[in-house]
Amino acid sequence: MDMIKKDLPNRYILLVDICSLSLSFLLATWIRYGGITSKWFNTDVYGVALAIALSLYVVIYYMYNTYSKLFKRGFLEEMIVVIKINIILGVILTTAMFVFQQGATYSRLFFLCFILLNILITYVARQYYKVLLLAVYKKSSSSYKVMIITTSDQASKVLKHVRSENEWEYQITYLTILDKNMVGQWIDGIEVKADINDMFEIAKQEVIDGVLLHLPTDSPLDLDLEETILEYENMGITVNLSINTFGLKLREKVVREMNGYPVLTFSSHLFNGRMMQLKRIMDILGGFIGCILMLFLTIFIAPAILIESRGPILFSQTRIGKNGRRFRIYKFRSMYMDAEARKAGLMAQNEMNGFMFKITDDPRITKVGKFLRKTSLDEFPQFINVLKGDMSLVGTRPPTESEFLQYEGRHKRRLALKSGLTGLWQVSGRSDITDFEDVVMLDLEYIDNWSLRLDLKILIKTVGIVVFGRGSK
Repeated sequence: MDMIKKDLPNRYILLVDICSLSLSFLLATWIRYGGITSKWFNTDVYGVALAIALSLYVVIYYMYNTYSKLFKRGFLEEMIVVIKINIILGVILTTAMFVFQQGATYSRLFFLCFILLNILITYVARQYYKVLLLAVYKKSSSSYKVMIITTSDQASKVLKHVRSENEWEYQITYLTILDKNMVGQWIDGIEVKADINDMFEIAKQEVIDGVLLHLPTDSPLDLDLEETILEYENMGITVNLSINTFGLKLREKVVREMNGYPVLTFSSHLFNGRMMQLKRIMDILGGFIGCILMLFLTIFIAPAILIESRGPILFSQTRIGKNGRRFRIYKFRSMYMDAEARKAGLMAQNEMNGFMFKITDDPRITKVGKFLRKTSLDEFPQFINVLKGDMSLVGTRPPTESEFLQYEGRHKRRLALKSGLTGLWQVSGRSDITDFEDVVMLDLEYIDNWSLRLDLKILIKTVGIVVFGRGSK
C-alpha cells in the first residue's frame, strides 16, 4: 500500500481555500451592497471577477508552494502565509483592473472587504482543517497504522523525530524492540508489544498497514533484513526501511521520505493513490444505490424472516477487514437464532479444507434463508458496510474472527485490500471450491492484479451470477 499520501491533504487544502475564497466573495458582496444583488449574477461583472480570482488563486497556490510544511507551521507562521498569498492575489487583481481599464466598474470597498475577509476566513478554515486531520482523522480507524521496529536506545529518538514531523496520516500503534524484551512497557506513550522473537506473530494479529524499520548502522543484531522484509510483505504489510540497503538483493520498490527519515519502501504491491480514491468514489455511489434497494427489499424480506423464525431481521457479526481491522458485518438473517451454538456439532461435516466452514444443506439455514442465499439477497445489508467504508463493492472475503486467529502470516496478505461484497473467488465458482488455499490464491491474484477495470469486470460477472440464480449454496 502506498504509504505516502502527501498529495491528498494538498488537494483538500486547495478545496478548503477555494471554498473560503467563494464565501469571502459572497460576504463582501453582502456587506457592500446589502445583499446578493443582480450584479452578482451579471457574468460580465462580478461573476467574471470571481472566476478570475479563483483561477489566479490556484496558480498562486501552486507557484508559491503554500501547502508545503502545512502541518509544521504554527499559528503565526500560518497567518503570515495566508496574508502573503492574499496580498499577491490583491495586487494581481488590481493590476488586471488597471490594464483592462475596469477600475470604474468594480467597487474598491468591495475588493478591500473581499481581501480582508478572505485572510480571516482562510486562516480559520486552515486551522480547523489541520485540527480535523491531526486530532480526528489521525486517531480514526481509517488512518495509516504504523508499527516502529527499532532498538531500545533508538526508540525515544525515533518517536521524537516522528512526532516533530506532525504527519497527519500516520498513527504509531505500537513498538517492537529488537535488542531486549520490553514487552508490556511503554516508551513515550507508545506500548511495546513485541520483541525479535514474536514480532511476526504479533503483527499477524494486530491492525498494521506499514512498519518503519529503523536500526543504527552499527547494529550488532542477528537480524536477516531480507527475510524480515519478505515476511512482512507476505502479510501484505508495507515495509519502510530507514537505513541503507546493505547490499540487499530485494528489489527496492520506491525511495521516499517518511516522517523526516529517508526510507526504502518495500511492498508486495504498491497501489496507485488516485485509483484507490476512484475506487472509493465508486463504492460510495454503489453503496448509496444498494442501500436504497435494501430498504425496498426489506419490505418483503422482513415479514418472511419473522414468520418462519423469531428474532432480528438483520444478522450482525464481527469480521476482519483491511489489514486486521475489526468491523460489524450486516446480512439479512438466513439462519435460526441458535446457529452459532450448533456450529461446533457440525464441524465434522465441514467440506472446506482450512480456515473456513461450509456444508451442503446446512440444517441451521431456514427455508427463507435458503432462498435468500440462492439469490444472494441476504448480502444486500452489506451495502451499509460499503457506504461506511468497512468494505468495498469488490474485494476479498472478510474472515470471521475465529478464522483469522488461525491464520499463518502469509494468509494475512489477502487482507491488504478492503473486503468486498463480491470478488474473484465469488465469480470463480465459489460453491465448487473446497480448499481454503484456493480461496487465498484467488484473493492474492486479485490483489496482485488489481485495477478498476478488473473491479468492473467482476461486478458485471456478479450481476450475471445473481440474475441467473447461481448464488452460494
